[in-house]
Amino acid sequence: MPEHKWAPPEHPDVTLHQPMMLTAEAAGTLRTLDPAAPVWADIEFVGAGVLHLKCFAAAESDSAVLVQTAWQGRLQQVLVSRDPRTR
Repeated sequence: MPEHKWAPPEHPDVTLHQPMMLTAEAAGTLRTLDPAAPVWADIEFVGAGVLHLKCFAAAESDSAVLVQTAWQGRLQQVLVSRDPRTR
């Protein structure tokens, strides 16, 4: 019977889609939310388009919200424009 040497499986790193987000200057001064509030956010990802995702709002300003999402299996923080209806 031939000998077979065990080797762990090789899994290539998954390419994460990068979110499009506001700049810190456009967001203004952020206020931390404690505890983080559950929210829905429309986030545009390069190569995937706009997705409507469940997130947690970690910080906010008058014009932006810093949301945390785990859409791709990894925690990502994205600075998104605040919806005028939620001000």
